[in-house]
Amino acid sequence: MSITTKNASLIIIFSVLFFLISFSQISVTPLSVEKFVRAGETVTETFYIIPGNTTQQVSIELFQLVQDTSGNFNYEKVDPSSFLYSNWIQYDSLVTVPAGTTTATQVKINIPLNAPFGTYNFILMFTPQVETSGQLGIIIRYAIRVTIHVEGMTVTQINIEDLQVVPDEGQRPTVLASIFNDSSFDLVVSIEGVLRDQKGKIIERFPLKSQYMEKNNLSAQRILKGNKVIFYGKPKYLLSPGDYKLTLFVNYSNRQKVFNFNITVPEEGFSFSQLEELALVLDQSEFSFTLYPGAVKSFVVGFQNLSNKNVTVKVGAKDFPGLDKKYSLLSWLTLRSPATMIVYPQRSGRAILSVNVPKDVEEGGYYGKIVLNVYDEADNLLAQKEVNIELIIGKVEYDVELVSTNYEVVEGIGIFSAVVKNVGNGYLIPKGSLSIVNSKGVSIGVFELLPSSEEWLVPEKEVLLLGEVSVLDKNEEYSYILTIYNKESKLKIFEGTLF
Repeated sequence: MSITTKNASLIIIFSVLFFLISFSQISVTPLSVEKFVRAGETVTETFYIIPGNTTQQVSIELFQLVQDTSGNFNYEKVDPSSFLYSNWIQYDSLVTVPAGTTTATQVKINIPLNAPFGTYNFILMFTPQVETSGQLGIIIRYAIRVTIHVEGMTVTQINIEDLQVVPDEGQRPTVLASIFNDSSFDLVVSIEGVLRDQKGKIIERFPLKSQYMEKNNLSAQRILKGNKVIFYGKPKYLLSPGDYKLTLFVNYSNRQKVFNFNITVPEEGFSFSQLEELALVLDQSEFSFTLYPGAVKSFVVGFQNLSNKNVTVKVGAKDFPGLDKKYSLLSWLTLRSPATMIVYPQRSGRAILSVNVPKDVEEGGYYGKIVLNVYDEADNLLAQKEVNIELIIGKVEYDVELVSTNYEVVEGIGIFSAVVKNVGNGYLIPKGSLSIVNSKGVSIGVFELLPSSEEWLVPEKEVLLLGEVSVLDKNEEYSYILTIYNKESKLKIFEGTLF
C-alpha cells in the first residue's frame, strides 16, 4: 500500500497479517530532495537514518518513478538496461544502523558534462532488515525521491494528443483530454475549459482535472517528462446535441498554451440537461449588505437563459417561511426594472432592485427573497428560482438554543438528532460536532451532525441536525458534548446525558 504526500512517499508493505508490530522500525530524513544543477556538477546529499531499539541493517535500492494516465505515481525497481541514468548515482547498498544512534549515509550524483537538459527522478528505497524472531510483523519501507533538474536552454512542449466527449455514469457529456508532456522537464499542469456556441458566445467555464487531482484535492498535476495524463471535465450547461467550440487553457511552468477545438456531441448515448434546468441560471443566489438607518442601496439580480427556447421571467418577492414580520425587509424593496421580461436563447437578463432602509430601524438582520418564475412560450411554469437577501443594520448577535435531542437505533444504525433554534438576530447555517463518552470516561467517538435543510436559519426558526453515531448500550449511561457551528465558526457548546 502506497501513501503519497507532496514531498515524499512512504510505502507501507505488509509482509503478512500481523499479530505483533516490531518496535525496531527506522525513519529516514529528508524524505525528498530537489536540486537545480548544471551539466558536469556533482550533487552530494546526506540522509539520516533514525534507528529503533535494535541495531539493524538497512538496504538501499534504486527504483524508478513512473506515472499512469490517471496521474498516479508508482515505483519500479530499476532495470539498468532501460534506466540509462542509473550509473549517475552512487550510494551504499547496505548501512548498519546501531540502536540509539542516528546514522548518516551519503548519496552522490555525478552529472556528466554531456548530460541533456531536463528532469531526472531517482527513487532510493530504504528497507530495514527486521529480525522478528519468528513473530509476524510489519516492514516499513521509505521511498525517497531525489529530483535533479539539469538546467540549460529550457524548451517545454505540451500537447493534447486526443480530445473526446464521452458519457459519464449518468450519460452526461464529459470532456476527456489526453495531455502529453513532450518536454525534457517535468511540468506542473492545470487546465481550464471554455465552452462556446457556434457563434462564439461563452456558455460556461469549467476546470479539467485528472483522477489523481480529484483524489488528492489538488488544483494542478505534475506530469513526468515523456508521460501522458488524461484530464476530464464536466460542463454543467451543455445544452443539447450539436456542434460547439471548446477552448482549453493549459497552464504549465508559468506559461500558458491555448488549444481550440470544434466538437460535435451526438444525441445517441447521451443524456442532456432538461429545459427546466437551463431556462434560468442565476449569476448569484444570495446577497448580504451591511447598511445604516436611512440608507438606500441598489443591486442587480443577474440571470441567463441557457436553453434553446424563448422564456418569460416574472420577478416577485416573498418572506422566508415563518419569518417574524419584524425581521422582514419586503416593505423596503422596490423593483426598478420590468416585472415581466422575455429572455431569448443564450441571452442574459437582470432585475434591478433598490432597498430603502427606514431611519428608525433597530439593529439586527433583516431578510427576504427575490422570486423569479420562468415560463415557456405556452405560459407553462418551467421553474422557480429564489435569491436570498440579507441586510445587516448595526450589530448582529448570533446565538442558538438547544430545543431537544433524541437517540434511536434504526435498522442497526445509531441516529442522533438535535433540534436547535436561532435565538439571535442574524441568520445561521448551523452544523454540529457530537462527542459521546461512556460512564467510564472512555470516548465512543466524535460524529458530525448536518442540518435537514440547506435553507438559511433565520431568527426564531428551528432546524433538525442529524447524524449517524455508534450503536449504544441502553443499559449504560452516556454523556455528550454538542458543539454547534455557524458555517465554520464555533457558536455554542451544550452538554447532556443519554439514557
